[in-house]
Amino acid sequence: MQADALFWNSLVFAGIEEVKVEAVTAAFDTVEVVARGRAAAAACLDSGRSSDRIHDRYQRRLKDLPLADQGFVIRLTVRRFIGGTADCPRRTFAEPFPS
Repeated sequence: MQADALFWNSLVFAGIEEVKVEAVTAAFDTVEVVARGRAAAAACLDSGRSSDRIHDRYQRRLKDLPLADQGFVIRLTVRRFIGGTADCPRRTFAEPFPS
């Protein structure tokens, strides 16, 4: 069953502009939200320089407390960016999300 992504975006990620909900499914007593970052670039935590060069993507699987007696899982696709300066010790870094 495909649920309303706009509803879940406002419920789960209210106030977090950096995340876009792509899909929501509810099956077998579990609600699963698939989301990704929406920023075009991210800043390195060490150098502070922004980069829009994507190195890779990976998925974080976040579990939360049950919601209305259903399990709740967030699958968040995170991008790794290539650092913007040669003198920075970080060659790649993951896009940051607010806690």
